[in-house]
Amino acid sequence: MKIMINVAMSLNGLIAGRLGRRVEISSNQDRERVMHLRSTCDAILVGANTIINDNPDLRAADRGYEKNPVRVILDGRLSIPTHCRVFDGRSRTLLFTANRERKMSNCEMIYNDSMQIPVDFVLDELNDRGIKNLLVEGGSKVIRQFLLSGKVSSFSLYIGNILIETGGIPLFEIGSDVRNAILSGEKLGDGFLLNLDPIELKKGIEEYGRRGTKAKLG
Repeated sequence: MKIMINVAMSLNGLIAGRLGRRVEISSNQDRERVMHLRSTCDAILVGANTIINDNPDLRAADRGYEKNPVRVILDGRLSIPTHCRVFDGRSRTLLFTANRERKMSNCEMIYNDSMQIPVDFVLDELNDRGIKNLLVEGGSKVIRQFLLSGKVSSFSLYIGNILIETGGIPLFEIGSDVRNAILSGEKLGDGFLLNLDPIELKKGIEEYGRRGTKAKLG
């Protein structure tokens, strides 16, 4: 399965405001790029916090494209409200959760015993449903989980011409060494689009984790 990550962050490395507040980071040109990217994928995956904070519909057909991706949501605790747009019944929606008590409409519920749904489990279930191209859009915990799986094919990062207030949500943990990750870049709208190396990102995140563990042990 081809797995792509796409995310936008501010100049100071944040993808959302304090407490997950939604912030417009992408330019019009980048939003059009993302809509096209979604239309070329079989499925688009996000975590519960993205749904709760942004309430996206994760569709592309309403923006002039013929194809809508399958909407995939990871929500171990099943904390998403029922009124969210991903449950509008207009596109196929898969919901991964460990909560077997609560039932949701307009989606297919897929259960796992772990609150942190394992990446391998998700990919196996999606592969069984014919998903060959998966776009992962966030948030930061989901992106980190997929990067550490070592199965990400490409990573697109849009850096918008904006600063977000202190206390916002960072894309990467401060201290992660990702200096060797940039493969290419170009100006897009009033920001920059970078193509990053998922392997180098994984190395940087793992190294930060090892340093953090040593510091705690010491």
